[in-house]
Amino acid sequence: MKQQFRGQLNARQLRSRLFSTANDSGYSNASLWGHGLMDLGAATNPWGVLRMGTKSLSTGSTGASIDSSFLQLGGPLGDGLAQSLGQQEVAAFDTLGAPFWFEAASFTVPSQGVSLATRLHRFLRPASIRSIPDAWQFSLQEDATATEMGHLALTNGASRLVMDAPQGFSATLFHDPQDMEGLTLSWSPAALPAFTMETGYLKEHQSLLGSQASGAFGQLSGQTLFLNAGVNTTTPWGWQLAAQGELGMVDPSVGSSPFIDDLSPLATSAFRLQASKPFLGGGAFRLSLAQPLRVDSGAADLSLPTGRTPEGAVVGQEVSASLVPSGRQLDLTAMVELPLAEDTTLSLGATRSQQPQHQQAAEAEWTFFTGWRAKW
Repeated sequence: MKQQFRGQLNARQLRSRLFSTANDSGYSNASLWGHGLMDLGAATNPWGVLRMGTKSLSTGSTGASIDSSFLQLGGPLGDGLAQSLGQQEVAAFDTLGAPFWFEAASFTVPSQGVSLATRLHRFLRPASIRSIPDAWQFSLQEDATATEMGHLALTNGASRLVMDAPQGFSATLFHDPQDMEGLTLSWSPAALPAFTMETGYLKEHQSLLGSQASGAFGQLSGQTLFLNAGVNTTTPWGWQLAAQGELGMVDPSVGSSPFIDDLSPLATSAFRLQASKPFLGGGAFRLSLAQPLRVDSGAADLSLPTGRTPEGAVVGQEVSASLVPSGRQLDLTAMVELPLAEDTTLSLGATRSQQPQHQQAAEAEWTFFTGWRAKW
């Protein structure tokens, strides 16, 4: 037992643990049987609830349970934190104050990426060039699906109020009562309608770029400012070319976490290149290359508990962990639209994702779509 607990429990504490974990069923007469039948299985395994984040064990283990402590990483962070933690251990303590060790990276939940339903929606509604209206236009969408790239992909499910002006200005308000609100302002000059600039602000109350924390990892939140620019043109051969890029700066914050001391500002990026060629009869062929939103710089300062002293004080290690993913996801998409009859179109497409979820070691993923659209 002394070896298993790495010498962090002295002889008196080990004896007390043997007494506390003994099986006293049928041995209630303490004057005759003492504490009961010794149970080494109970003595060498966690007793009660394992907890993390306590500072002192003198009055018993406190803090958040390991079952409720996790970091669910959003797509932009990829595997950055898990890779930085490597084989770093973190200690949790049972009800009797004994330490048990786990890999810190095991408390990070990797991103699952964009859902298949959202991918299908984006396939059926590919990115298009925004047109300038002749008069003011207003629209309201509740629980809207986000089809954009970059930070606006985080607004999936938020309600939107869109205002378009004939001068080329546009404003969009986002609101999600559970987590988010935001505002974007865009401008396409009348003299150069093929060029668009957009700036935006997003406030996440219970997440950070889609990442969420719980238990000993506290609660994440963040404010983001981003700038987006896009241009499109038509070649003499009939190809329509478009390019769009986005840069952002995130001011993160964390509350009620004994593990995360500080989060540095995060720099983000995303881009998309697209080429399309119309067919006679209303068909079209499209190619696109896109990088989803990715963290390009940023780090977290962590204080990870690594054990205890015989007096009951928790000891730890300071760790500076990079939040930059190990890879860079690139999505190559090919799509063809075939007119079948009047106001009826068949769409076929395929996407190859290289280094999905920005994980360098991840195998490439293929996604195939087909859609049928009719108007009446």
